[in-house]
Amino acid sequence: MIDKEAITQKLTKLVKDFRANYSQHVKELESNTETKLVEKLFEILGWTSDDFEKTAHSRRDMKAGFPDYAFKIDQRIVFFVEVKKVGIPLEKEADKQVISYALSKGGIPFAISTNFETLKIFCVEQKDAINNIFRVFKKPEEYIENLQDLLYLHKENVEQNILLKKAMDEGRLKKRVTIDESLLEDLMTIRNLIANDIQKRYKGDYELNEREEIIQRIIDRLIFIRKCEDVGINLENLTLKEIRNNVQNKVYPKLKELFRLYNDIYNGGLFAIDADNDCDKIEIEGEIVQNLIDLLYWSKDGQYSYNFKVITADILGKVYEQYLGKILAQTKSGKSKLADGQAHRKEEGIYYTPTYAVDYIVANTLGIKLKDEKIEIGKIKVLDPACGSGSFLIKAFDYLFEYQETTDEKVKQHLIDDKGMYSVKTAILKENLYGVDLDLKAVEITKLNLFLKASENKRKLPDDAELHIRHGNSLIDDESVAGLNAFKWQGDYQKGTFDVVIGNPPYINMQTMPELQKYCEINYPEIYTGQNDILYYFVLRGLEVLKNQGRLGFIVSRYFLESSYATKFRKFILDNSAIERIIDFNNFQVFGRKVNVLTSIIILRSDDDFARKKNSVKIVKIKKWDENGLELMDHILQHQDVKVYSDEFIDVFEMNQKEFTEESWTLSNSMVTLLKKKIEKGTIPLGENHDVGKGMETGFNEAFVIEEKDALDEAIEPEVLRKYIKTMDLKRFVPLERNLQIIYIPEKISEDKIENALRHLDRWQMQLKERYDYKKKHCEWYSWGNLRNRELFEKNSQKIITPLYSTSNKFIYDSGSINQNYFTLTDTYIIVPKPQSGINLRYVIALLNSKLIEFYFKNSAKLKREGYYEYAKGSLSGLPIKYDKKFESEIVALTDRMLSLKEQLNKFKDKKTSDTARIDEELKKTDAEIDTLVYEIYGLTKEEIQIIEEFVS
Repeated sequence: MIDKEAITQKLTKLVKDFRANYSQHVKELESNTETKLVEKLFEILGWTSDDFEKTAHSRRDMKAGFPDYAFKIDQRIVFFVEVKKVGIPLEKEADKQVISYALSKGGIPFAISTNFETLKIFCVEQKDAINNIFRVFKKPEEYIENLQDLLYLHKENVEQNILLKKAMDEGRLKKRVTIDESLLEDLMTIRNLIANDIQKRYKGDYELNEREEIIQRIIDRLIFIRKCEDVGINLENLTLKEIRNNVQNKVYPKLKELFRLYNDIYNGGLFAIDADNDCDKIEIEGEIVQNLIDLLYWSKDGQYSYNFKVITADILGKVYEQYLGKILAQTKSGKSKLADGQAHRKEEGIYYTPTYAVDYIVANTLGIKLKDEKIEIGKIKVLDPACGSGSFLIKAFDYLFEYQETTDEKVKQHLIDDKGMYSVKTAILKENLYGVDLDLKAVEITKLNLFLKASENKRKLPDDAELHIRHGNSLIDDESVAGLNAFKWQGDYQKGTFDVVIGNPPYINMQTMPELQKYCEINYPEIYTGQNDILYYFVLRGLEVLKNQGRLGFIVSRYFLESSYATKFRKFILDNSAIERIIDFNNFQVFGRKVNVLTSIIILRSDDDFARKKNSVKIVKIKKWDENGLELMDHILQHQDVKVYSDEFIDVFEMNQKEFTEESWTLSNSMVTLLKKKIEKGTIPLGENHDVGKGMETGFNEAFVIEEKDALDEAIEPEVLRKYIKTMDLKRFVPLERNLQIIYIPEKISEDKIENALRHLDRWQMQLKERYDYKKKHCEWYSWGNLRNRELFEKNSQKIITPLYSTSNKFIYDSGSINQNYFTLTDTYIIVPKPQSGINLRYVIALLNSKLIEFYFKNSAKLKREGYYEYAKGSLSGLPIKYDKKFESEIVALTDRMLSLKEQLNKFKDKKTSDTARIDEELKKTDAEIDTLVYEIYGLTKEEIQIIEEFVS
């Protein structure tokens, strides 16, 4: 509990002392401002010296770029503070510096600048953050006058995310501008500048892809040099800024001299002269080089500086993953332009893997191996078969380096071999890390990121031959297959030689790649079915190349858990590995809403059959998601070793591998599994007594629907009109009525009536004339030959309708009467009783809309994105329906009451009145009565009912 009175007293004393000794404070060094004033201020706000990291003044030069303070909660940086001595204006340097620190680090939403006289709080990711200050205290007295604002910085309020929530409530974090977005935009500008200058100077000399390679190499070199500058290991203290200050015709020649100097010292292929493209041969206009150098220090709008010391490999990885999705297109004039890379990105299946997913996978594969096994580190081989920008290999590097530093006292930081001095970091690159990617740019970017990771002052880096990052298609090892960039698994990449395989396989629709699909059909018959996901083949390849007891960790589409097309694939996993862990992200979109992929993480171990039979599988199911996933993943890691755990965020439980079969993997804890079995006891699957089928399928849906607002100059023949409802109007029990109609042509109807109906549909008549012969083809087109499941609408007087995709059970009852016989399209499913079944459909719909059946359905059906489930024939037909005659009349009576109340409520539309409130209460009461009876029908206990209630609520 924050004691405001005590805080006010302490602040008053601090401010009073400051005013009394102002002349002395102005004369003192910045370090005294920090210890005597700023640290005292934060101490009053609940922080201790254990809560922040303070940068030594000896390291605070502009090149190193350290913030003065990094404040932390549970080792997580929550904001930076930049301090200037009393009397120094913050606008001069501090504001920009501290915003840049936070942006460069990534994921730090707040930054503070202060000289104690003034204090500013910035939401750094807000657009134009430097001018849109979150809170400012213009004089020390305002700390007391505006205490409520200052208390947002109190440790307790930061800990409870009150500061973050306030910023979000004010809309300051909605338009987020992150360092990766800004840097990506500037890299694209640089790329375009170079491309157009090459085209202008060397018109026709270079194909587009050749220009791409030249540009890529130049940008990679520049980023490496900027990293060296900000780390403080730039050669002879030379900087790109100094190159930029040359006269224009000297700029690129001077830059090439710097490239040669880096090649002499660092080697590594990155700076190799005239090696595999003409970046050292060409000339670039001096003004363009000056502009691109500027963009590597400051963002184009001048708002932020780029500090490559604190721009982590993760941030660069994210930038480069997006960079891979961009393409350089050429206009008709021959100029280059940046094209929207989404199509290319989708085609290549390139999606940036969030840091938390990379961390989890590496921790539970390589991390476990290093922790549990005594192994000579030089013999560990880690592979990413679709390495992208290298994010998984970078994290593996961190684990290997930390392990070697902390566990082997004999290992020193630097080793010597016959080639001269090189480091442990370089040894990891040469001995432990392996990558393959189909995109040549990705290969180059992975190399760059690894070079950045291993760079040390004047230590030679591996050359290309020593670095195990290769270009090729991991799935194709037959070099005789043309056009598929086969990668031969031999030599250092020999099958059965890797300890760890990790990564994020691409998300590609194989149906768009017939050559690859044909190859897989011939070469991988054990998993091929014709409707495969490419992830199947990456898992197969990963298990092939692993040693016995090796581990594989991938983040993949969760589609394989339930899809009928994955039956052979699931069997392959069970036959060839031990499943160690599965994280099911459910409907939470790890790659963002724009990417239509629901994911899971799977950790497998290559193992013998005996071990698999006794294997215990750890399952984590996500129930609630925070905005960036970081807090949730910390939560998962905290509970990943417990056998059973459940809260609002996750369910953790174990299953024995022998419980898994090749059929759909329904990941349920033992309580859920047992409860489902109890619900099934004594029931009959819905499909045994009911026909289940899709709504109508038409060739041109828009031509059928008539909305109330459409003005028709005379009535359409009633024989061709039917009531129609859209899925958005399907609610529980009763649909919303919007007076929609559909043109329906029965088999036997005179042609003049068809023409009469169509004559008044001016909106569509011309479309019909263009597509069909106006006379006889109308009958053929509208005939039920093109409309499926005719019998579901014509031959049955009553039916149940449900949307194909829904977040919850929404079954409506259609009596089939003249005023309520609804027609729907293929985005719905229809349930009708079979002849002589004798089942009262109003009894059935009460069960289908109950919490019990919703619980059962959601623990059995196919999950789609954004929380939607697929209410299709397979999952609907298997629903367990328990018929109990003694409850039938009571259930039917409650259903009738629900139908009546819903219809009454619909008449009010959106109005809220005392009558609607009364009806709402009656509906809740009736719903509860139905649920109570359904629980009794299925014989559930209080404890079992509680499980269902908590799940559905």
